[in-house]
Parts: sequence; structure tokens; C-alpha cells
Amino acid sequence: MLNPMSENSGFHIQTVLILAIFALVFWLIHFFNKRQPFPGWVAVAYSAALAAYIIDSTRTPSTSVGFIFVSTSMFWIFSLAIAKAVYVRCNAAFPNIIVGLILSSAMTAFTVLTFVAPDISIRSVLVSVVAAILLALALPPLWKAGEKVIDGVLFGVIATVAAIFVVRILIVYSLHGLTLTEQSYSQSEYAWIFHFTSGICALGLAVVLLYAAGLDMVWHFHGQSNRDPLTGLLNRRGLKGLFNSSGADDRDRQYIRAVILFDIDHFKRVNDQYGHAAGDKVLQRVAKTASGLCQEQGQVARTGGEEFAILTDWIPLETAQLLAQHMCDSLRFVAHPELAPDHKVTASFGLAVLTDADSLNDAMDRADQALYQAKRNGRNQVALAQAA
Repeated sequence: MLNPMSENSGFHIQTVLILAIFALVFWLIHFFNKRQPFPGWVAVAYSAALAAYIIDSTRTPSTSVGFIFVSTSMFWIFSLAIAKAVYVRCNAAFPNIIVGLILSSAMTAFTVLTFVAPDISIRSVLVSVVAAILLALALPPLWKAGEKVIDGVLFGVIATVAAIFVVRILIVYSLHGLTLTEQSYSQSEYAWIFHFTSGICALGLAVVLLYAAGLDMVWHFHGQSNRDPLTGLLNRRGLKGLFNSSGADDRDRQYIRAVILFDIDHFKRVNDQYGHAAGDKVLQRVAKTASGLCQEQGQVARTGGEEFAILTDWIPLETAQLLAQHMCDSLRFVAHPELAPDHKVTASFGLAVLTDADSLNDAMDRADQALYQAKRNGRNQVALAQAA
């Protein structure tokens, strides 16, 4: 709990303002970027911290048990919401069962101690230990992610904060043993140390979390500019960026990279006969099917209205041809409820092998020529472009 320094007559305006500002900033980030739930959970955490501080700042020996429960709950919600924020940021499954067991056990123990033990030292130990455990739940997904520097920084800061929550337990015993009561708490050194460490932890953690949220926003909006909003696939710009970021392969020359273009046959008829909403559904379903078929063999992009492109990984030429043929064969069996039962959606494919001297546009031009050759030959088939 973010506790008062020494006097119960009022709480520290500076601390309240800092917590309120951080909570407001994270709520605003979440409001303007609702697709990213990470800042929303951090906002919940700092709102809970603010509530815990205000309650504890007005705490007196006569404070009701209900307020003490609320204050403790807010402190645990702070730790829990930080952990949840990390899990959603790392796209990891949150351990709901483990959290449920921890919280139910902790609340039961806290309730028993509140009514059985007048000394609050043991209760303070319980509060800090549970908060540290809940925070520590955020460490495994960060350890597994670990691809970005910010992940390592977050791991270090959260681990440090959890450690501080545990270390200050020792302060309870070194300063007071087991003699800390509600009457002596507000005037004790422990209240000052508890408040000071909580404030430093909240401030340091907030700065790192704010930096992480800012980076996520930059990455998100950069990714949005490289994505097709309808299908979620890369757009032409994103495909070009992927091509430019990939280096030369050092494996045997039997491996090649290829560009596969495919175009939905007679797609204008779909829009004219069933409407653009139905056409959009068809595009989304084709995009999902193509992505699923590619798996680890390449990246799919939507480069135009009904035109898609695949930039393959380094694979044998035969594998690239089989990929294109398998996709061609599979698309016509995809069900489209928006269309008539006998309306089959097919596509024509053109495949071009990338050479060392090729730009992406060079290969796409050759693949485009092969695609139109496939259309001239009757559609719903694959054509291989001539070598450069």
C-alpha cells in the first residue's frame, strides 16, 4: 500500500498528483489507442495505487476494517494489473487459476489476521509478500519475449520492485519485531520507509511503463501503415519493407526466393452481383486461407483490389511451385456463404524467381506477366515466369 509518511492529518499532495497524472496519462493513451490494451491495464494499476494512497493517508487507529480491506485490495490490484498489462503486451496466456488461488488464499489469511491478531506486523508481511508474488508473475512472459531492449528493462525494473516489496518485510522485524499496532503505525519509522519505497517503486515503474507504451504506439502505427486494413495482411509498402530487410541467403543454391502473384478470377462479378460487403468478406476469407497455407514458407500481402502477392522464404523451386499450385487448388473449395452455392471463387497465379540482381518490382513485373498468361490460358491455374 502506498502509505503516508508520518501524520494522519493529511496526505501528501505531491504524491497524489504524481499518481493521478500517471493514471490520467495512461488512460489517455488507452483512449486514443484502444486496440492496445497494455496502457489500459497500467491505467487501472495506477488508479488503484492512487485509491490505496488516499485511503492510507487518512488512516487512523479508529479506521474501519472495511477501509483497511479496500486499501489492501487496491494495493494487490496494482500489482495484479501490472502483471496483466505485461501478459497482454507479450500476447501470453494469463494464469487465471494461479492468480485466483493466490488472491483467495491471501484474502482469507488477511481476514483471519485482522480479527485474530491485534499486531499488524504479520499482516503487513502478508500484504507485501502477496504483492511481490503478483508482480513476479509478470517476469516469465518478459523472459520469454526478450527480443527488445525494453523487455529486458521491464524485466529488471519489475524484478527490483518485487524484491523491494520483500526486503522491506525485514525492516518490520528489525525496527519493531512483532509489536507494530494500529496505534503506533502512523508514527513509526516503518510507515515512512514503506511510503518512501512505495513512491520510488511507483515512480520508477511508471517511467519505464510509459516508455514501453510509447514504443508500442510507435510500432503499432508504423505497423498500421504497412498493413492492409481490410485483411490485416501486409500492403505493398509492407512487402517492400520486408524484402529490403531480408539479406542474402548463404545456403546451397538449390534454394531460391520467389514472388507469387495471384488475382481472384472475375471478382468484379462478385461485387456487382452480391455487393461490396460480400466482396470484402470474400477478400478476407481468401487472405486468411492464403496465410494459413503459406505457414512458414512465405509472407502474404494484399497489393491491390483483388490482387495478392507472396514473398517466399528460401525454399527449393519445386516447393514454391507446389505452394502456388496447392493454393490454387484449395481456394476454389473455400465456402463463401455470401455467394450462391454454385459460385466458386478461383484465382490465377504467376510465379517469378528472384535473382541476385532483381529488385522486388522487377520480380513482381515478371510474376504479373505470368499471371496474365495464366488468365489467357483459361484462369484458375499457375504460370511460371520466364527467367530474367
